[in-house]
Amino acid sequence: MYKTEVKGQTLIPFVRYQYYDGGKKHEKDARSYNVNDLEIGVEWQLNKNFELVADYTISNRRYEDFAKQDNKQTGSLLRLQAQLNF
Repeated sequence: MYKTEVKGQTLIPFVRYQYYDGGKKHEKDARSYNVNDLEIGVEWQLNKNFELVADYTISNRRYEDFAKQDNKQTGSLLRLQAQLNF
């Protein structure tokens, strides 16, 4: 994450990586998880009352239990957000 000021506006580009390899014992069959997520985005604060966010996520996940022995899921997500602050 980096914050910079450009002509009275704030620009915050960011990158986030998430990795998890383990289980959740409170779930049915104590599922095993493997999560690899990469998120790249930018937040643009035009002024203190209005901001825009663009975020692109690339995800590669696997979870398995007795019922689903090989359950791998991959995909991408684009999130666009406009926010009013008052």
